[in-house]
Amino acid sequence: MKNVAIKLYMTAIQVLGFVFRRFPMQQKVVMLVSFPENPTAILREMDKMHYLPETIVFYDPRLNVDGMARNFMRSLPKTNGNLMRLMFHLSTAKVVVTDNYFAELAGVKWRDSATCVQIWHANGALKKFGWEDKAAQARSDADKARFQAVYQTFSKVLVGSDEMGEIFKRAFLLDDSRLLKLGVPRTDYYFDEAALQQNKQNSVKKYRLDGKKVILYAPTFRDEALDDTKLHLDVALMKEKLSADYKLLLKLHPSMLADLPKQDDDFCVFVDKEMEIEKLLPVVDILITDYSSIPFEFAFFEKPMIFFAYDKDAYDASRGLADGYANGLPGKLCTMTGEVIREIENPEDYTAQIRDFGARWNKYSDGSSSQRFVDFLKVEMERE
Repeated sequence: MKNVAIKLYMTAIQVLGFVFRRFPMQQKVVMLVSFPENPTAILREMDKMHYLPETIVFYDPRLNVDGMARNFMRSLPKTNGNLMRLMFHLSTAKVVVTDNYFAELAGVKWRDSATCVQIWHANGALKKFGWEDKAAQARSDADKARFQAVYQTFSKVLVGSDEMGEIFKRAFLLDDSRLLKLGVPRTDYYFDEAALQQNKQNSVKKYRLDGKKVILYAPTFRDEALDDTKLHLDVALMKEKLSADYKLLLKLHPSMLADLPKQDDDFCVFVDKEMEIEKLLPVVDILITDYSSIPFEFAFFEKPMIFFAYDKDAYDASRGLADGYANGLPGKLCTMTGEVIREIENPEDYTAQIRDFGARWNKYSDGSSSQRFVDFLKVEMERE
């Protein structure tokens, strides 16, 4: 039944794309948004530079997009009820900006002067995606054809480093000519000292963090968590060993946050789902994560990271981890809570590795990435 529904949906997309391609192209920007950080940074810079073309944003309805709003843009939830609007605007836009895989792109045939830019939603990758994702290889031929049809629509892919560029080339089957080496817009924030200090003060007040060091645990979402919600980090043991000097913030996927029994205390605090991760990072002293992209941003602070990869082999077998994952980490790899505690109490010095990690993965992200992207946008909008 699911395959039939997908086939019908893709047929509808193809038909709508064929019809709307007969309409005149318009001088407008269309954004497809599943994560708000990069699009918000771009829209903010467009406003700052007084570059205000007609801009239509289609966003995942689960997002809070209040911070994205600008006077020159319109925003619409990406729902089935808005499918005709979406396909019309995609088919008639001069520039399309997307931050993820969207099946609807497969129904659009770009005109010669149109541009589709993949800005992605992370500035690095410790797990595989696209054609490198092992789960993708097990999908049906119809699914694979749909994936590739979407990947082929990317005129350019924005990158913050040569490392990420190589990953995109393999994940989307692209060549060097499609890489846009301008840096990642969301990282401009880490060069704004006033914003960092303000968010630090806000987090200290909100989570009552005065006087103790802060540990943030932010794990990757796992598919099985939808059926079996479980926190593998032993918070009770951490409290017993570390509560005198530390406070633990838990930033979990919304599905886990909703299903886990929660009880904030003087050691452990569950961070609400609306709290953007970048607003937390300025106050964090130690990051605990696994395969997420957070380390690439946390590297700007040059503070310790611990990689709690308790299911490393299983995750690698099902989805795929970056080649050389264990050898390229800028922090201790742990598989049990006890190891995490020991690393916090008696840390190894990874300062040099963190600096090298940040320099490699944030090579083109220097605080001016959004400005360069808007300059690129101007050129594409004026191109004949």
